[in-house]
Amino acid sequence: ETLPAADRAICVPGGGGLLLPLFGEGEQTWPRGVRIPLYLVGLLWCFMGVSIIADVFMVAIEKVTSKRVRKYDKTKGRFYTFDVWNATVANLTLMALGSSAPEILLNVIDIFAKDFFLEGLGPSTIVGSAAF
Repeated sequence: ETLPAADRAICVPGGGGLLLPLFGEGEQTWPRGVRIPLYLVGLLWCFMGVSIIADVFMVAIEKVTSKRVRKYDKTKGRFYTFDVWNATVANLTLMALGSSAPEILLNVIDIFAKDFFLEGLGPSTIVGSAAF
Protein backbone atom coordinates (compact mmCIF):
# COMPACT_ATOMS: atom_id res chain seq x y z
CA GLU A 1 0.00 0.00 0.00
CA THR A 2 1.41 3.38 -1.00
CA LEU A 3 0.84 6.37 1.27
CA PRO A 4 0.01 9.80 -0.14
CA ALA A 5 3.02 12.15 -0.30
CA ALA A 6 1.68 14.26 2.59
CA ASP A 7 1.59 11.21 4.91
CA ARG A 8 5.08 9.92 4.10
CA ALA A 9 8.03 10.71 6.34
CA ILE A 10 10.29 13.51 5.14
CA CYS A 11 13.36 11.28 5.07
CA VAL A 12 11.98 8.58 2.73
CA PRO A 13 11.86 8.89 -1.08
CA GLY A 14 8.65 10.57 -2.18
CA GLY A 15 8.06 12.22 1.19
CA GLY A 16 8.38 15.88 1.91
CA GLY A 17 7.65 18.65 4.32
CA LEU A 18 7.20 22.37 4.37
CA LEU A 19 10.93 23.07 3.88
CA LEU A 20 12.65 19.72 3.56
CA PRO A 21 14.12 18.21 1.44
CA LEU A 22 16.15 21.31 0.67
CA PHE A 23 17.89 19.99 -2.44
CA GLY A 24 14.91 18.35 -4.16
CA GLU A 25 13.71 14.78 -4.48
CA GLY A 26 17.19 13.43 -5.18
CA GLU A 27 18.34 14.36 -1.68
CA GLN A 28 16.30 11.55 -0.15
CA THR A 29 18.42 9.00 -1.97
CA TRP A 30 21.62 10.35 -0.38
CA PRO A 31 23.07 8.26 2.45
CA ARG A 32 22.07 9.34 5.95
CA GLY A 33 25.75 9.76 6.79
CA VAL A 34 25.81 12.70 4.37
CA ARG A 35 22.43 14.23 5.26
CA ILE A 36 22.89 14.16 9.06
CA PRO A 37 26.02 16.39 9.13
CA LEU A 38 24.45 18.65 6.50
CA TYR A 39 21.32 19.16 8.61
CA LEU A 40 23.38 19.58 11.80
CA VAL A 41 25.38 22.37 10.15
CA GLY A 42 22.10 23.99 9.07
CA LEU A 43 20.70 23.67 12.60
CA LEU A 44 23.84 25.19 14.14
CA TRP A 45 23.66 28.01 11.58
CA CYS A 46 20.08 28.74 12.72
CA PHE A 47 21.14 28.72 16.38
CA MET A 48 23.91 31.21 15.58
CA GLY A 49 21.36 33.47 13.89
CA VAL A 50 19.08 33.33 16.93
CA SER A 51 22.06 34.11 19.17
CA ILE A 52 23.01 37.18 17.12
CA ILE A 53 19.43 38.45 17.07
CA ALA A 54 19.10 37.92 20.83
CA ASP A 55 22.33 39.87 21.44
CA VAL A 56 21.08 42.79 19.34
CA PHE A 57 17.73 42.70 21.10
CA MET A 58 19.36 42.68 24.55
CA VAL A 59 21.44 45.74 23.63
CA ALA A 60 18.20 47.49 22.66
CA ILE A 61 16.54 46.45 25.95
CA GLU A 62 19.54 47.74 27.90
CA LYS A 63 19.39 51.04 26.02
CA VAL A 64 15.70 51.46 26.83
CA THR A 65 16.01 50.43 30.47
CA SER A 66 19.08 52.58 31.12
CA LYS A 67 17.17 55.83 30.59
CA ARG A 68 17.33 58.13 33.60
CA VAL A 69 15.66 61.38 34.54
CA ARG A 70 17.16 64.17 36.65
CA LYS A 71 14.72 66.06 38.85
CA TYR A 72 15.37 69.06 41.01
CA ASP A 73 14.18 69.02 44.62
CA LYS A 74 13.40 72.63 45.57
CA THR A 75 13.21 71.91 49.29
CA LYS A 76 16.74 70.49 49.49
CA GLY A 77 18.20 72.45 46.59
CA ARG A 78 19.74 69.47 44.80
CA PHE A 79 19.21 67.21 41.78
CA TYR A 80 18.22 63.55 42.03
CA THR A 81 18.54 60.93 39.31
CA PHE A 82 15.76 58.36 38.87
CA ASP A 83 15.53 55.29 36.65
CA VAL A 84 12.59 55.50 34.24
CA TRP A 85 12.30 51.74 33.68
CA ASN A 86 12.69 48.82 36.02
CA ALA A 87 15.33 46.59 34.38
CA THR A 88 14.06 43.46 36.17
CA VAL A 89 10.55 43.87 34.79
CA ALA A 90 11.89 44.49 31.28
CA ASN A 91 14.09 41.38 31.38
CA LEU A 92 11.29 39.20 32.78
CA THR A 93 9.00 40.41 30.00
CA LEU A 94 11.66 39.45 27.45
CA MET A 95 12.02 36.03 29.08
CA ALA A 96 8.25 35.44 28.89
CA LEU A 97 8.17 36.46 25.24
CA GLY A 98 11.15 34.26 24.43
CA SER A 99 9.67 31.21 26.10
CA SER A 100 6.39 31.61 24.19
CA ALA A 101 8.02 32.32 20.83
CA PRO A 102 8.24 28.64 19.74
CA GLU A 103 4.48 28.12 20.22
CA ILE A 104 3.67 31.35 18.44
CA LEU A 105 5.90 30.52 15.46
CA LEU A 106 4.59 26.95 15.33
CA ASN A 107 1.04 28.26 15.11
CA VAL A 108 1.92 30.85 12.46
CA ILE A 109 3.60 28.17 10.32
CA ASP A 110 0.61 25.84 10.84
CA ILE A 111 -1.85 28.53 9.77
CA PHE A 112 0.09 29.37 6.61
CA ALA A 113 0.68 25.70 5.75
CA LYS A 114 -3.06 24.92 5.93
CA ASP A 115 -4.26 27.96 3.96
CA PHE A 116 -5.57 29.78 7.05
CA PHE A 117 -7.75 26.91 8.27
CA LEU A 118 -7.36 26.18 11.98
CA GLU A 119 -7.04 22.53 12.81
CA GLY A 120 -5.03 20.64 15.44
CA LEU A 121 -2.99 23.62 16.55
CA GLY A 122 -4.27 27.08 17.26
CA PRO A 123 -4.70 29.78 19.85
CA SER A 124 -5.61 27.21 22.49
CA THR A 125 -2.07 25.78 22.21
CA ILE A 126 -0.59 29.12 23.27
CA VAL A 127 -3.16 29.64 26.02
CA GLY A 128 -2.67 26.09 27.27
CA SER A 129 1.11 26.38 27.36
CA ALA A 130 0.87 29.63 29.30
CA ALA A 131 -1.05 27.83 32.06
CA PHE A 132 2.05 25.80 32.92
